[in-house]
Amino acid sequence: MTEYAKIYYFYQILTIKALRVLLLVLLAWLVIITRSQIPIFILSLFLMLEVFFHFKIARLTPPLSVLQNDGKNIYDSFTLEALSIFVSSANINHLIKTLIRKKEIQFILQKGDFTEKEISLLDNVSTEELASQALSLAKNAKGKAVTTADLFAAYILFTEDQTKLLFNKNLKKEEFMQILYWARATFTSEENKKPYRVSFWGEGIGEQWVFGWTIETKKYMLDLTPKVLQEKPMLIGRENEYRQTLDAIYKNKSVILVGEPGSGKASLAETLAFESFVGQIEGNLSHQRFYQLLVDRLLAGSSDQGQLEKRLDSVIAEIAHSGNLIIFIPDIENILGASTFNLNLSGVLIPYLERGIIRIIGTSTPGAYKRFIEPMRSLVDVFGVVKFEDPDKDTALQMLFDKAPDIEKRSNVALTYKAIVAAFNYADKYLQGRVMPGAGVTLLEDTVSMVKIQRKNIVEEQDVIEKVESKTKIAIGVPQAKEKELLLHLEDEIHKRIIDQEEAALAISEGLRRIRAGLQSSIKPISFLFLGPTGVGKTETAKALAYLYFGGEDRMIKVDMSEYSTNEGVKRLLGGLPDEEGLTDKVYEHPFSLILLDEFEKAVPLIHDLFLQVLDDGRLTDNKGRTVSFVNTIIIATSNAASEFIREEIRKGKVIDKKFQADLLEFLQTNNIFKPELLNRFDEIVVFKPLGRNEIVKIVQLMLKELSNKLLEKDITVSFDDKLIAKIVKEGVNEEFGARPLRRFIQDNIEDLIAKKMLQDEIKRGNKILFSTDNANTITITVS
Repeated sequence: MTEYAKIYYFYQILTIKALRVLLLVLLAWLVIITRSQIPIFILSLFLMLEVFFHFKIARLTPPLSVLQNDGKNIYDSFTLEALSIFVSSANINHLIKTLIRKKEIQFILQKGDFTEKEISLLDNVSTEELASQALSLAKNAKGKAVTTADLFAAYILFTEDQTKLLFNKNLKKEEFMQILYWARATFTSEENKKPYRVSFWGEGIGEQWVFGWTIETKKYMLDLTPKVLQEKPMLIGRENEYRQTLDAIYKNKSVILVGEPGSGKASLAETLAFESFVGQIEGNLSHQRFYQLLVDRLLAGSSDQGQLEKRLDSVIAEIAHSGNLIIFIPDIENILGASTFNLNLSGVLIPYLERGIIRIIGTSTPGAYKRFIEPMRSLVDVFGVVKFEDPDKDTALQMLFDKAPDIEKRSNVALTYKAIVAAFNYADKYLQGRVMPGAGVTLLEDTVSMVKIQRKNIVEEQDVIEKVESKTKIAIGVPQAKEKELLLHLEDEIHKRIIDQEEAALAISEGLRRIRAGLQSSIKPISFLFLGPTGVGKTETAKALAYLYFGGEDRMIKVDMSEYSTNEGVKRLLGGLPDEEGLTDKVYEHPFSLILLDEFEKAVPLIHDLFLQVLDDGRLTDNKGRTVSFVNTIIIATSNAASEFIREEIRKGKVIDKKFQADLLEFLQTNNIFKPELLNRFDEIVVFKPLGRNEIVKIVQLMLKELSNKLLEKDITVSFDDKLIAKIVKEGVNEEFGARPLRRFIQDNIEDLIAKKMLQDEIKRGNKILFSTDNANTITITVS
């Protein structure tokens, strides 16, 4: 095997290949010109050597599989190509330089985002240890033989301690192994030498003449055959569903594929169409044609249900006579009364389906199937139902890897390993309601479009992250300098809008820092329960966070929980209703938001139970059967329920510490305000203490500064003296509502006065205004 490998290496040298071609041409020319026996003899000998090389040497396979190799005869498990390079290289440097020129190795470099210059050439590597490492990698990959890809990967792993190549690329060993497996799955010819054979696809010449014409059918349907023959679809990870579909059709039943968008329903139908047409399926599914129903074409020009049924009858008659046609109907509920088409063809189809005259493969989502199809028992009886469950993580990722070459081929843009993994990790954020691998494919395709506009020919991890962030406004990448600065000083930024409440500002800031550092659970939202009297800053704190971190107060979804004090409110909260937008609808549209649940204690216990699920696993299923993710939200629930308890404890001089928190939770549970399991679901319970006079003064100053800034934009300068501030503090606050009435007091007594004088032209651009009070404590205004 070793000697043959050397011959093979010699024959593969580019100059030798050129000389062989030149010699063949020269000998053929001599034979034609001279017609001498000597040139003919030499040409014959030359051709015999070429035949021997191509059909004997070049097709040699390893005598021993890697699984049977105990390490004593390592080279017996090398492919001819790997062994030829290995034994013909003068040293390790020469070996690696030769390997790098191979397309398999170029594939690994591209997917790992390596460059050739980054591959260090070290001469202190033992060839025996390298071979042993390559054998081990081939065994882990469950391969048949050691390939050139295994040799190169072995070198990278063997030298990692010295080069830190993987470390610098932020690649773990397991991730690099995935790239190796990907390369092995992509380039299989080296490991699987096959003899030449001729195969024929599809129907024989004139075979379709045996079947009837389908002129009427083609008016309303699309022939899928050209598409599947061009794409040659392969089904990965849905083998069980594929077998169930075949079994149902063999039983002469039609099939409905039920799964979320992106689960692979259409891919299964296209794979079945391809394998059927090329004759890879036997029985009554061999050489079948697949036509997709176009509902809009079927409806076009039909004036009533009777005319439509007559048209459908003529189509079905053609299909029955044809005998080799299967109808594919995406979203089959659309012809069963579930859409704006106002179309229900179930009554027409059932008799034909019962007798097996026509065969249909339809698709539907779980929600649509349960709502529109399942109640129609006569229809369900004639269909086999194949349900597409969510694939496990490893299967879903592999499915996405298998889709990647199609994306690359269509776009002429390369995808790195990290880019595909990023698409897998962030697809649920990018496309709520879709599942893998479809969601990941869509994200990759959209990212490809973005990088092509940027005139790049490769998609990297950061490109995928940028695409997700640009659409969802969700910060998912490594925090950049600006965001790091905000996170590190978030308490200070919050205090520019919120007076005191140190505990609340610290709790929120620490929570956000945990999220962005990757320490927070990725399967549930971060959540807070704000407890305290009215008017102490609970809602303002939520607004401040929405403004600072989410980019604006419009990113806050506020829900008045007093409107959900009865069990009927559950249906409204779960959304999906045509006449009202529920919480799930809002979160579905804006997954990266702050949710403020105001007066949380007033919601009915059934609503509280719903939020047990939200706070625990970050999702809710709405009235449509759609699962909505809350993972990227921050949930803040506010409550005044323990206001009197908090006031009394603070009056007693108690400090808000762990003992205070424990007593407060005991109070809430004893009085049946919140269940213990609900309180335990919140990441943190934050107590807002009543405001003292000093805090009220600072809040008044903050509000007046906001007003002053607004007027400054109009080139009007306004100032307020201490007497006015003292009046606002005294008259604008009461114990029950805290600081909440302050804004209304300022609006009624100051802003209204300014607005009136501006309309009367008593205050103009460039004026300076001073607000104060006179001896009667009446507000005065001086304009200059």
